[in-house]
Amino acid sequence: MNAVRSAGGGGHRRSYKLHNENSNAKSPARRPTCSIKELMQRTKFSKDEVCHLYRTFKQDCPSGEITKAHFTSIYSTLFPSGESFRYSGFLFRNIDRADTGCIRFEDIIVTLSVLTRGSIEDRINWVFDLYDLNKDGVLTRLELVQMVAAIFQLILPVSKMNFASITNMIEERTNQIFKNWDTDGSGHIYREDFLRYCLQDETIQHSMEMLKSGIC
Repeated sequence: MNAVRSAGGGGHRRSYKLHNENSNAKSPARRPTCSIKELMQRTKFSKDEVCHLYRTFKQDCPSGEITKAHFTSIYSTLFPSGESFRYSGFLFRNIDRADTGCIRFEDIIVTLSVLTRGSIEDRINWVFDLYDLNKDGVLTRLELVQMVAAIFQLILPVSKMNFASITNMIEERTNQIFKNWDTDGSGHIYREDFLRYCLQDETIQHSMEMLKSGIC
């Protein structure tokens, strides 16, 4: 979406109001539930940046919200040769923190703030939340294998998939990752352990910096 590419972009129309809508629209668009000031407090964006991002979001999504089906269709264009349905569903849920079934402008801008302006700890915690599928604060092997499988489906062409070999690759990769992250051998990965491991791994830190610099 253009709103992602515009993160951090300028926007200097001071008279712009976040709640402006077209009164002639047949179906009134959903408006943000919080003010510009509140969004500035919840994020690390300035007033001009919030307004610029909102204008871009409304251009992409006139209704003011993105359904899961719409989000999945957008994501599928980014990975046309893979199967993005499962991964995009996990990503959708991590952005839709209120579990409303729709992604709102508030959800988008908070996510962008974390990924583009947040500290490395903020971004690692966001990734942990993405992997924590049932949102209980603990990663299990089952959750990890689902995420690894979703990533494999995302990047590998569906037409070239061999079920047996892919299943083995997923299992091997999951075992390797889980062994590294489960530092105490408890069978569970806690947020603190995940954060500590990632902060000690230079490769992961580099990936987080790439995420920050390349998201927009």
